[in-house]
Amino acid sequence: VRKKDQHLIAQSRIYITLEPCYHHGKTPPCVDLIIKNNIKEVIIGITDPNPKVSGQSIAKLRITGISVVEGICKEECHNLIRPFIKLMNQKSPWVHLKFAKSKFNYMAAKEGQVWLSTPQSKLYVHTLRSDVDAIMIGTNTAKVDNPSLTTRIVDGDHPIRIVLDRKGELSSDLNILSDGHPTIYVTSRERTLPSFVKLLIHDFDHENQLEKLLSKLFKLKIFSIIVEGGSTLLKSFSNFNLWDEITVIDTQHELNSGMKAPNLNGILVKRTYCDSDVINNFRKNN
Repeated sequence: VRKKDQHLIAQSRIYITLEPCYHHGKTPPCVDLIIKNNIKEVIIGITDPNPKVSGQSIAKLRITGISVVEGICKEECHNLIRPFIKLMNQKSPWVHLKFAKSKFNYMAAKEGQVWLSTPQSKLYVHTLRSDVDAIMIGTNTAKVDNPSLTTRIVDGDHPIRIVLDRKGELSSDLNILSDGHPTIYVTSRERTLPSFVKLLIHDFDHENQLEKLLSKLFKLKIFSIIVEGGSTLLKSFSNFNLWDEITVIDTQHELNSGMKAPNLNGILVKRTYCDSDVINNFRKNN
């Protein structure tokens, strides 16, 4: 706020999605700043699910005489911060499954890389990447596609790449193991890797191995993940109900053989037409 306009702050009403923070973290509590600036009314969409806050800021504001209105657009605000709510309640990353498929329901050729979607959809994909902490692929996707999994077409940070390689057999020449961008290499055996690659030893034979892996990633401060495949990895997350959001890009590509796209179910919440592609976004019913 410009200095000459700061006297208007005390006459203002503030609208916020989430209850203002109450505890000291990297910065002082937001609630104290609101009180300090004598803002007379605060409109809050949803109470903070963080137990360190959980209604305490609302109580503090009211004690100081500030008017507080709760629950405005509550459902919309809840949907907006679903990843944060899961983070607080379940201590597990938000998992977003994503894949493209041809008009014949195939997602990959038998051999070699095939790009199914349009350049406009590619822009959408890179926007998704810029918004998450990490992007995960399996061994076959790393071998066949040799992807970089970086954010390029749009501005934004590169996600941390997570590659699952049970047998530790991937070539060190692959982009994700040689280009210098942060990578987490998940395998069952020790292996010498470049300094930018973090080795994460994991028991792939454990009954709840994916759930265990998500717990490990949470402890590494990975709070949101896009899983880009392949089909086996996507199905595994679906079968164990370890997903929160699915994006399926329906394309007009003529690919009619190779790897079938998984049949994943959810509630359609958004459909976007992107040139000849249709981008469908699904979520769980919870």
